[in-house]
Amino acid sequence: MVDDKDRLKSISKDHKQNIDLIDEVRLFEKVSEIIENRKYKMMASVNSEVTVMFCAIGHFINSIIFDNKRDEYGKKILPTLSVKLVKKYGNNFTYRNLYRKQIEYFLYIKNS
Repeated sequence: MVDDKDRLKSISKDHKQNIDLIDEVRLFEKVSEIIENRKYKMMASVNSEVTVMFCAIGHFINSIIFDNKRDEYGKKILPTLSVKLVKKYGNNFTYRNLYRKQIEYFLYIKNS
């Protein structure tokens, strides 16, 4: 029976020989291919989640402002909300963007 220690040495030796046989250029190309494929899938997933996030924001803002007939409240609260969100999360949450998402969601619901 082969000792575990001897088996690990054998595996390690075989692995080292295989690594030595791999061309550096091919190794770089294959790793780059894996990175690019995953990067593309990751960006598609992130873009999808951002779209869902902005839709949820638009829905929530509309439910607070339009469903409760609080247009004046909305005019006051959106600028304040956007300042706080920009400080915490960056320029994707400016007043203009929040207002746009609110309108986009309203139009989407109206046309559905």
